[in-house]
Amino acid sequence: MIDKLDLRIPRNANLRKEVSDYIRGLPYETYTSRVRPAVHYAGKADLRPIGIDALLHVQCKHGDKHHKLEFFNVGEKRYSEIAELIDSVTDAPPAAMGIMRIDLTADVKGISVEWFKQHARFKFKRTEREYGELKYESIGRGKVETIMAGRRPNVFRIYNKVAESQVQFRRMLRKQSRDAEPLEFEQEFGFKDTDTLTRVERQCGGDRIPLEIESFGSLHRAPDYNPFQNFEIVTSGLPTLPTPEECEGIEYFTGLGLYYKSKEIGMQEFRKLLNRQSKGNAARTMEKYGRFFPDGRENAISSREIFEVYRSSVIRQLSA
Repeated sequence: MIDKLDLRIPRNANLRKEVSDYIRGLPYETYTSRVRPAVHYAGKADLRPIGIDALLHVQCKHGDKHHKLEFFNVGEKRYSEIAELIDSVTDAPPAAMGIMRIDLTADVKGISVEWFKQHARFKFKRTEREYGELKYESIGRGKVETIMAGRRPNVFRIYNKVAESQVQFRRMLRKQSRDAEPLEFEQEFGFKDTDTLTRVERQCGGDRIPLEIESFGSLHRAPDYNPFQNFEIVTSGLPTLPTPEECEGIEYFTGLGLYYKSKEIGMQEFRKLLNRQSKGNAARTMEKYGRFFPDGRENAISSREIFEVYRSSVIRQLSA
């Protein structure tokens, strides 16, 4: 699905009167409770008090002095709903508005972040980072909860969606009125807090917005764009390791060593280490010992299947 979307409003576009009145004074007057300071813009205003589910960044301090429109809860909105929000903010033609950031995601059921650590490889990324805990809260008792590769604003991210939602749900409970009906986790998020649900996300921003989907009007091409084309799942397609009797010579012991090292440090770091130790012949080594990287106890998934999950969700999102 499209989970995050920021659009560029041209400087010469007019803001709707209600919005202009709401942010009146920018960028020449002091900030108010409605308008807050921003690093790269004259200010930013949360438009939700006037019924618009978006954050408006007013007049960029650099370059062409454009505005930026950042939508909230994009994953819950249809294309037509976003178009209506744009129209409520500006008279700029929505189709021509350039995308400044877009997050494209696939929610994978029944497979943990730990499984992805052992099988996922990000190709052509110079930096990889791995966190043993979620950045917003320590959970999982040492289990890998988030994996990242790349540098913001252009990164791959794999994280525990249930754990993230649990943090959000506790925040909702704290803010809930005592007189309100009790909140239920499954009703709020669409899955149980005991489920295993991992989100695979590609975040694109800056000058790395894909040409296929560089504007709001080109989002109809999003289902055919594969944001995970540099993301590889490494498995043998077999549930278990081969036995010694199925191997020749010391093949079993070499393969076993490769398998346990990949489990220890994760497939991404293992592939880098193997390349160093084999003088750049990691691909050949992996092909020779490929059956020593089994799917494991969890249900396996391929990168193609992840793309299909993404594609189906985006088609639904753009259907109206």
